[in-house]
Amino acid sequence: MNREHSLFWRIFYIAFPVALQSLITTGVAAMDTLMIGNISEVQLSAVAQGNQPYFLFSTTIFGLATGSTVLTAQYWGKGELDPIRAIMGLILRVGMIAGALLGALVLAFPAAVMSIFTNDPQVIASGVEFLRIIAFSYVFAAFTGVFLISLRSMENVRVSLCIYGLSFALNLVLHWVFIFGNLGAPRMEIRGAALATLISRICESVMVLVYMYCIEKKVRFSLRDLFRPTRTYWFTVVRYSVPVLCSEMIWAVGISLQAVITGRLGVSALAAISFISMLQELAMVPVMGVGVAAGVITGNLIGQGKDEEALRTSKTMMKIGVVFGIVVGLILVLLRPVAPGFVAASPETAGIIRGMMFVAAYLLFCQSINIVTLAGVLRGSGDTAFCAGVDAFIMVVFKLVLGFSSAFLLHFPPVWVYFLLSSDELGKLFFILPRMWGGKWIHHTTV
Repeated sequence: MNREHSLFWRIFYIAFPVALQSLITTGVAAMDTLMIGNISEVQLSAVAQGNQPYFLFSTTIFGLATGSTVLTAQYWGKGELDPIRAIMGLILRVGMIAGALLGALVLAFPAAVMSIFTNDPQVIASGVEFLRIIAFSYVFAAFTGVFLISLRSMENVRVSLCIYGLSFALNLVLHWVFIFGNLGAPRMEIRGAALATLISRICESVMVLVYMYCIEKKVRFSLRDLFRPTRTYWFTVVRYSVPVLCSEMIWAVGISLQAVITGRLGVSALAAISFISMLQELAMVPVMGVGVAAGVITGNLIGQGKDEEALRTSKTMMKIGVVFGIVVGLILVLLRPVAPGFVAASPETAGIIRGMMFVAAYLLFCQSINIVTLAGVLRGSGDTAFCAGVDAFIMVVFKLVLGFSSAFLLHFPPVWVYFLLSSDELGKLFFILPRMWGGKWIHHTTV
């Protein structure tokens, strides 16, 4: 009983700030959806599809940083700091270069990028305006994201909460100013949403630099570590980061394929899915916190050589995922009657939203378990190759085969297409649950 009580407090200590941070970052997307959604369905759809390149990029950065935290969590458990600085420098360097390259590509070909995700001329035109501003933010997002995710593996979550909290407050004000033309600013609508986000991400990076040089005294990471030799850690970082990166990219490609499919179902269906996705992200905020806590705690226990305790803890984590899945699913069902009123939805769009709310509730139940187990315990233990394999197989079966067939061959209604696209989360459970109970997922990763 004392062990479980201690575990729950440790989970809360990590998960609560992470959940608040997730709420803050998700709140930025929610602001775009609600504010732009009250202007027009076309601009709402354009923001959703225009954010797809950033979604792919941020997922890639999350994969790189999360893969590296498999190592940094175990080094932290052993009390070794120099390897942590080297690994952080390596991943930051890769992430920032990738952000700069993607930003240049999007700026050079904005219309072509939008055409991948939708064939509606009005949505493409609005999306181009959005991309021409938001593309400059990718490199700043990479710097901030990698650094703060690395801090999580050392059980330091309050810094990211503080930085993202201040950024959210700034973003909220700037959205209100630039989208609607308040305080003497021009009314920029979709371009205002992009500009507000860009300014906020620049400010996040400045706050990280202030923390890095003026406050942080344990790891003592500095920008010099971006350029230090890291050959000693290359193989180990590649071994554990690349499978996570591949897993995240596979998942991101699957979501983007879903955007490609839904982007051709019409503006009403696309606007409905954009709104539903925002609700899902908000509902998953507490689960994301528990998932991060599961990965950090599992990695720390393995780094300390406490394999049996890691096994017991993982089963408790899985039960927590089930409970959260039931709760968030019920919340979404209860919101179904009033949800369309949050945006300026046409009668057709409102009907699609209500139908999709049931699908989203079922999706969230499965997704809650997957986040705690696959993205949390299994990755935190170093079982990254298995995770990548499951993601790849499920993406091909559900996103490619079922998704494209239902939309373009069988011409199912949007709600049924969305149901089949969402069934990948159920499919993952058939692989994850036997793996968890088998206990063959513990890997000692430090060199």
